[in-house]
Amino acid sequence: MLSERVRAAIRDVEAFVAGRDDANPLPAPAARFVHALVAATRARRCLEIGTSYGYSTLWIAAALPEGGELVTIDREQRKHDYVRGRLADAGLEPGVRFAVGLAREVIPTLAGPFDFVLNDADKEHCRFYFDTLTPRLSPGACFVTDNVLTHPGPLGDFLHYLRGRPDCFSLPVPLGNGLELTVKLA
Repeated sequence: MLSERVRAAIRDVEAFVAGRDDANPLPAPAARFVHALVAATRARRCLEIGTSYGYSTLWIAAALPEGGELVTIDREQRKHDYVRGRLADAGLEPGVRFAVGLAREVIPTLAGPFDFVLNDADKEHCRFYFDTLTPRLSPGACFVTDNVLTHPGPLGDFLHYLRGRPDCFSLPVPLGNGLELTVKLA
């Protein structure tokens, strides 16, 4: 159950991004699904590729167990500054580590393992992100890709690749803009 502090921070972000043209947060049903997935799998170490204004960041951080960690990547410091404030409002800031830069440059520097990844950044680099992170994913880790319904062209080859891997199980989840849930098999 989300605390009132977390709910208030989520509402603040929803209101803030509503009129912005530089924000594309997960739709609320997809964000709730991500929260439930992190909580149900008891993911202790999570990675978010594409922080933006922190809507999904709040949902993921709120699902972490005590002592869990979320690493979130965005190329814009100003967005991270905004998110820090909302996380502080929600009482969730201690469990979140920020990485500023291009995801394709930051991801190779990150040590694993990760139990959960939300992939919600530039679509043309999704396969690079997945391939770079696969050795750093714990067995049973979830790799969730957003926008599979709204960006079928740019993501088509990547989804075909995921669904054909013998070391993973991957399926679409028709929530929000469409999610692809990929589980790394043991």
